[in-house]
Amino acid sequence: MPLNLSPTTREASMPSLSGGNQSKFPNLELLLNMGITKKHELRSYWSTNPIHHMPMYSAAMSRTRFETILRFLHFSDNTTSRPRGHPAFDRLHKIRPLIDHFNLKFADLYTPAQNICVDESLIHFTGHLGFKQYIPSKRARYGVKLYKLCERATGYTHKFRIYEGKDQTLEPVGCPDYLGSSGKIVWDLVSPLFGKGYHLYVDNFYTSVALFKHLFLEQIGCCGTARPSRRGFPQRLITTRLARGQRAALCNEELLAVKWRDKRDVYMLSSIHADTTVQIERATSVVEKPLSVHDYNLHMGGVDFNDQMLAPYLISRRTRRWYKKVSVYLFQLAAYNSYVLYSKAGRTGSFLKFQEEIISELLYPGGSVAPSTSVVSRLHERHFPSVVPGTSTQPPPRKRCRVCSRSGIRRDTRYFCPDCPDHPALCLGECFRKYHTQVHLGT
Repeated sequence: MPLNLSPTTREASMPSLSGGNQSKFPNLELLLNMGITKKHELRSYWSTNPIHHMPMYSAAMSRTRFETILRFLHFSDNTTSRPRGHPAFDRLHKIRPLIDHFNLKFADLYTPAQNICVDESLIHFTGHLGFKQYIPSKRARYGVKLYKLCERATGYTHKFRIYEGKDQTLEPVGCPDYLGSSGKIVWDLVSPLFGKGYHLYVDNFYTSVALFKHLFLEQIGCCGTARPSRRGFPQRLITTRLARGQRAALCNEELLAVKWRDKRDVYMLSSIHADTTVQIERATSVVEKPLSVHDYNLHMGGVDFNDQMLAPYLISRRTRRWYKKVSVYLFQLAAYNSYVLYSKAGRTGSFLKFQEEIISELLYPGGSVAPSTSVVSRLHERHFPSVVPGTSTQPPPRKRCRVCSRSGIRRDTRYFCPDCPDHPALCLGECFRKYHTQVHLGT
């Protein structure tokens, strides 16, 4: 799915960095591979030290070219950005086309199963940023916060929204004003699924009586842990004292409020469940657990599952440009969603294997052969010409020049390269230089 990248004025004077006229994320294959094979320094990927040597990077492009492409990487035209204080000012202007594109494609390409959830995710970033968040429960702790709507079974991200700061107002279409910021976030993410009978699971940050009632009218059943201080939550349940294993419940039209005593008091609000229990076998006993609590534990972890699948392969390169880090994360998120579609089509294999296939196809499209070890050797090691050794049948020995032959020219030479694995014969001067600097000969 091609993405239109609008060049800035500074980029317009430069030659195309993505190759030809293709409109794609340049270097994506190398960036994805950096998530699989992690190194502490960027230069290590291009190092000729045998400890760090990775031929794929040097054969694909030079480190200088790679850094230049990333330096001039843009997804929108800076000249159309509104100044701070303008009514149409957008903090995410630099990646807004990317956000809109992926949200559209994620929703268009796959219909999630009935059980979905909304939760937060964090992209690690420690630079200066006005809407950077601190979430101690997340491994990254500091970074850019995303709200995700994910399918529980696969972790597929159906829709996402990036947090822009407290001063940014969100007004989804048809959403009541009194729902508050957390309720409006859920409404914005779930609204494309209205009228389809989904079951939504959320944590106590989003759960409210008003939100659950309005979503029920839109045929979205909800279940979530609740804060007893939330407006509308029945005080009668809060003051009820329970022994461990006991529960108390109150119903009001479509809503069920439950208090269950486990190691501590657990409060639930649901428009999906009735006041029933399920037996859970533990190591030493059988526990009667409310069905709402059991289903919440079963279906709430879609966002966490998505984060767990991405975590081993996240690209952790440091940058001062937040939008570059977020853009790379979104492409990795798209890669995982693609893997879900790949699996749903009946294909087998791990997410790692799937990424390896993507990298191979981007590097060597159409099944072209990857650069061999000899190619890497001739490009990145030291080479010195030598005279072809004589034989008894040919005292003044000569061989056909490898570079001239690739160019359709028949020319013999007395010199060859003893440092290359296949000892090619080469004319001194231009042919010798071209053979040890160009990946594809005859060009």
